[in-house]
Amino acid sequence: MTIARADFLRLLPVAVGGAAFAVAADAIESRDATPAWRITLSDRPARAFGPLALPVLAVRIAVDDPDPAIRQAFLDRFHRGFQRAGG
Repeated sequence: MTIARADFLRLLPVAVGGAAFAVAADAIESRDATPAWRITLSDRPARAFGPLALPVLAVRIAVDDPDPAIRQAFLDRFHRGFQRAGG
């Protein structure tokens, strides 16, 4: 994702539907959420466009539920939480 870690954490509550979570270094885990989930973050080199450098954050998401529909619903909500309007 082209986003700074601080901005990712600021937007995360909306992306996970207000579920409680705990942050420990590069790992973010749900607390008593259904489905349970874990997100792992890794800083990547910035993307340079001329004089502009955009922060890049690798995001790995694991959703702990055997039902593919529930996993997909979580991912859909997560993606909507980070969508930005653009032209």
